[in-house]
Amino acid sequence: MTEYGHGKHEPGKHGHGHLKFIASPLVKAERMEIMQSYTTYAGSQKSNGIIHTQSPGRDSIPLVAEDEAFCETPAFRRHAEATTIELFYDLFFVANLSTFSSLLEINDKSSLTAYIGFFCLLWFTWYQVSLYDVRFSADSVFNRCCKAGQFGVMVGFAVVAPTWKPGKEIADYSEFKAMAFILMASRLVLCLQYGLSIWFVRNYRRTMLPMALIIGTYFVAAMIYLGLAFVFPRNISPENPVINHVYICFYVVAILETAIVIGISSFWRVISFKGTHFVQRMSLLTLIILGEGITVICTAISSIVNNGYTFRAGIIGQILSSVLIIYFLYMLYFDRISEKHFGTIFQQIWSFLHFPFHLTLVLCLEGISQFIKFRQAVEGIFTFTKYITRDISHWNSTGSLVTDLNTTAWSFVFDYPQPGVDFGPAIENVNRSLTAILASSTANITTEERQSVIANSISDILLTCANALFASIGVEAPEPKHGHEPTIEGQIDKVDDMQSLIFLYFFICAGTSVILIGVLGYISERPKTSGQWLKGASNILVGLGIALLSLMYAAPGQTVMVNYLFSAWLLPTLCLALGITVLFNHVMILGGKRH
Repeated sequence: MTEYGHGKHEPGKHGHGHLKFIASPLVKAERMEIMQSYTTYAGSQKSNGIIHTQSPGRDSIPLVAEDEAFCETPAFRRHAEATTIELFYDLFFVANLSTFSSLLEINDKSSLTAYIGFFCLLWFTWYQVSLYDVRFSADSVFNRCCKAGQFGVMVGFAVVAPTWKPGKEIADYSEFKAMAFILMASRLVLCLQYGLSIWFVRNYRRTMLPMALIIGTYFVAAMIYLGLAFVFPRNISPENPVINHVYICFYVVAILETAIVIGISSFWRVISFKGTHFVQRMSLLTLIILGEGITVICTAISSIVNNGYTFRAGIIGQILSSVLIIYFLYMLYFDRISEKHFGTIFQQIWSFLHFPFHLTLVLCLEGISQFIKFRQAVEGIFTFTKYITRDISHWNSTGSLVTDLNTTAWSFVFDYPQPGVDFGPAIENVNRSLTAILASSTANITTEERQSVIANSISDILLTCANALFASIGVEAPEPKHGHEPTIEGQIDKVDDMQSLIFLYFFICAGTSVILIGVLGYISERPKTSGQWLKGASNILVGLGIALLSLMYAAPGQTVMVNYLFSAWLLPTLCLALGITVLFNHVMILGGKRH
């Protein structure tokens, strides 16, 4: 059965004609002509199950039994590529992601879960809007007003992002209530948009039920979000903050409503994504996320330059590896994407799998930037320690030692203040240690006691300056709990814990991303060949190997992980693994072309 209108692309009409208040998502002319022919000649004689009709100016049109279903199937407008307003909406997504990534430092488990949760709500909101846009969107005053509402929702995400701290003891849950209202507003706007679309397809019986079910799904979700806004605790004393886990319902509802809408679209194929540019929409978002990764890495490089560091071999290797990692991920994903329709159900599974893929990809890129900064901070600490050791070896008198230590501390650390970093407490601590060293020379104490004071003071200076170097380059430990005064040793230990956590999620996410790229590529490719099987298998095996590197975290004493973390091979390892995978994939592509 030929479906007129499906797979066709309507050319843009920018700058031409009058913008209607409401516009139909249907392609009418050809379909209505066929329907009229079918209605006029439905009573004609049948020959072998075929009705031969004749209309003025047209050849004989064979109408088989399936044509009745054809005439009950609306032909929706299809676009060859993403419209400008869709791309404009994507800018709001990337702005939110960029802002949230810069505001939330992933330095402990709670910040990691907060990042995942916020990304979940942001991604599924974008996804729900895109599900409508690629199938039913038609330019009109009404549609632009609805899109303005969705822009407002994205701005709402930006408002909530700075104070999004789920799972922590807080006294004010107004941000969580605001998030509930934001999510509710987004779904109600979708109800309005689908409601207009269902009006235009009211004469098509097969389309009414699935559209009504989608509207019902979004309305129920909106009401749940509204109800959640009144469940969060109120009137909490700032002296007695509490933890409330109602926000988890946000994630559950977002995933469930998406799964239901995808299920409806898979069962009722009349509203499937066949002939749409949905594959392009998902690939564009992937490109945006990769671009955000480049931005984060460039920011890390800028922080290194601002601290006056010179690019040595180790850090140059990290930067080159990070750029190549993003390039290899780009090639692994886009070299296997097929824009052709590859099955209604498979296409929707393919699109839904982009959520874990985009999530792991974002965390992988975030980890890369953290490792670049960490590597530079480690090299800075090594150099600083070398000069401190030199000062000690050239020790002629207590006064000269204090002068040399003070000069080294300022030359390597305090002469490069960064915006938002307070060196005041660190400077006070260094001055206190230097004063203790100077006072030990005149104190009435034994030589052993004097040496102990000097050794402890130098150790404090090293730890203080190391912590200041980490902070100046953007490697910041989580804030201590309310009422706990942080110590220098405690801060350094927290930095170690933070890097161990980043090590763990980085390799898990990097490996999972590679595996999902293989799965997504295999789903989209048609027809299946032995070469495609091998490409998919290579991605899965390499991705599994990368993910298993995280097992170093569980090694006794974590000695292996610490040695690997402090080496210069962390990012180059991933770079080499991805480079081998790209090479293997392209060898299989060339081999497939020869055959």
